[in-house]
Amino acid sequence: MRADDPVTDITEPLMPDADRTVAQSAVDVPTAAPAEPMADGWADRQVEELITIEFEAPVAATEFQRTWNDLTQTLAVTMRLRGRDEHAGRWLPLTAQTAGALSKVELAVQLADRRGALSDASVSALAHALQGVADRFLAVVHFPDVRELLGRARELDSFAASVDVQIGLNLVAGESLISGTKLRGLAEAQGLTLSGGQFHARDDVGNTLYTLCSLDAEQFSADTMKALQTQGVTLLLDVPTVADGARQFDRMVMVAEQFAHTLGARVVDDNRQPLSPASLALIRGKVAEFQGRMTQFGIRPGSESASRLFS
Repeated sequence: MRADDPVTDITEPLMPDADRTVAQSAVDVPTAAPAEPMADGWADRQVEELITIEFEAPVAATEFQRTWNDLTQTLAVTMRLRGRDEHAGRWLPLTAQTAGALSKVELAVQLADRRGALSDASVSALAHALQGVADRFLAVVHFPDVRELLGRARELDSFAASVDVQIGLNLVAGESLISGTKLRGLAEAQGLTLSGGQFHARDDVGNTLYTLCSLDAEQFSADTMKALQTQGVTLLLDVPTVADGARQFDRMVMVAEQFAHTLGARVVDDNRQPLSPASLALIRGKVAEFQGRMTQFGIRPGSESASRLFS
């Protein structure tokens, strides 16, 4: 998705019109003004763009879902949807099980993630899908200016790339290999839990603070830990997705040193050079610096916005 595609030119409204044809290299966007941000803050305006569909008459949620699923089977856009139930007077998350009559649907379209920025081709495909909805249900779609949308996406992606840093502390075995049984015991004693091939240190609500993974990319599992013998492991801090990164780095260093002492291992960098206190202090400063830049940009490290952007 990280691309330098030319910006699509926009000329016509996205309104119901069964006879209209769309050129292969262009999309049509509504002349209706872009939707205003909802007061409830549902759309994450830091990393998402809000698009609104307003129906001329209430539409069954199940019927909308069937149509939308048909129109977006190959759409490579990350987004969330909710619908306004006409009778209940409340917003509903749209799933296959959602019932009700919808007067309005909102899309929160993600502008960027670790795959890159929302591309011109993806925006074009989304506009075509929305045109299908407009034609099918006699709806008006409030769509943002495409140049501004793509500009926001690229700016966000560029910033994200500048602060997307993972800090790793490697524990390399000394005279003997590291035993999986001993490693698991140490990890669990520190409160780390095994999930997805790695051990995770989590906060009180289950968010990952840092991970413990194999140095040789082997996946950990409960079944293989007993027989595991490894040259080393890595403690990894994903800087953008944790709150108070400097503090979490300190905790990770403490755990690394405890593990190294018990396992007879050395704490080294990616070049297998020992990490001195001065080196660790320098790294800690960088963690704080990157997270400070995120805060200045308006995305709080460890927040839901950060989790979306760095996914």
